[in-house]
Amino acid sequence: MIDILLPELGEGISNVEIRDVLVSEGDVLKKDQVILVLETDKASMEIPSEHEGVISKLYIKTGDKISPNDKILSINKKDDASSKENDKTEDNSIDNKDTLKEINNIIETHEDVIASPTFSGSENLTESKKKGSVLASPSTRKLARELGCDISLVRGSGNKGRISREDVLSYINRHLSSSPGGIKADDLKNILNNEISTMKDDIISELSDKNNTSSDDIDFSKWGLIEMDPLNKIKQATGNNMSNAWATIPQVTQFDNANISNLYKTYKKLKKKNTNPKIKVSLIPFYIKILTKVLQNFPNFNSSLNSKKNAIIIKKYINIGVAVDTKRGLVVPVIKNCEKKSLKEITVELSELAAKAHDNRLSMEDIEGGTITISSLGGIGGANFTPIVNPPQVAILGFSKAEYNLVHEKDKFVKRLILPFSLTYDHRVIDGAQAARFSTDLKKLLSSVKLIGKK
Repeated sequence: MIDILLPELGEGISNVEIRDVLVSEGDVLKKDQVILVLETDKASMEIPSEHEGVISKLYIKTGDKISPNDKILSINKKDDASSKENDKTEDNSIDNKDTLKEINNIIETHEDVIASPTFSGSENLTESKKKGSVLASPSTRKLARELGCDISLVRGSGNKGRISREDVLSYINRHLSSSPGGIKADDLKNILNNEISTMKDDIISELSDKNNTSSDDIDFSKWGLIEMDPLNKIKQATGNNMSNAWATIPQVTQFDNANISNLYKTYKKLKKKNTNPKIKVSLIPFYIKILTKVLQNFPNFNSSLNSKKNAIIIKKYINIGVAVDTKRGLVVPVIKNCEKKSLKEITVELSELAAKAHDNRLSMEDIEGGTITISSLGGIGGANFTPIVNPPQVAILGFSKAEYNLVHEKDKFVKRLILPFSLTYDHRVIDGAQAARFSTDLKKLLSSVKLIGKK
């Protein structure tokens, strides 16, 4: 029997919803056949099989939430005998009494380990290595590595055999070796003390989340009729991401106006020449092309902070995300390598991505890898707005609706099409002077018809 697990999905995705299950128990599964379709926060994804055989057990259904390494189904090869496995489940709920008991047990376990002089990563045990993938979180794997423990030898006590940090520590406590070359007692003590502190914080955090339930919500119905309208996954994810970005990034916004009268004339000519109904000619490809040019002169705006927040990672490629308003919420497909593409290529690709966004057909590849984002409200209205930086990016451009205004030129007032735009940036990476120079260059290029001609 072969168990098929959900593979890693990339970009830190840890929990997704199953939109469609395309197989049933008893089906003959072929290699590369699509098993199910997942719906992430902003895209859909098909999961194919790497094996073939007869499906003996299906562990998931439409609407379930699933994480990487969770079991999807089991298959029997044609020459194998049929077998069944029963998954053990555990109650993960925590109350205050269980919490105190768990912390005490953890500390007692660690005291035995800390008292030992050394720990060796080598094993003289008769336990055989477990077959298949090991189910464990990255933090658990890191702890095992720090302690010199082969995590594949640890028996997991969690759901579907998932290994927890407590399992690793308990395993070490049972199999300490006094052979030389192991971790010194002081080093081990520091690691374990840190681990105790981490586990206490995690448990307290879980209790806090449990106590902060909807029972504290205001009962608005006492003042009149109400209606509950649940937020879909995209709006929930967008709200969480933006709240986190607003709370963790020191953001500054600067505003400016550009005279796009000549640019608009060029856009109107191209729109009139376009005969392909599938290609939508808009101003956004012009913005993308112009922004690409400016970014080549200001590479800091096309960067990300490293994990230690002590350096920036400057990207030599320019991948521009464009916010698209759909019925399900805001999604941001990304146009890759804009520095290598013509205005026509960008227009065609943007039209295709926008169509996929409206039809809910965006893949993970379509929304990954952005280095900066454009948000445009030109088709809706509004004078100015301040979009929120989308980490790990460090800047976002907001384009409002262009309007005709009287502008004083050469001792007279003339009518010009003026485009308001905003630049919001991470102040840890970009200072005000850099941002002002960036906005000035962007304004000049938007106001210049010379940039538009060749491509």
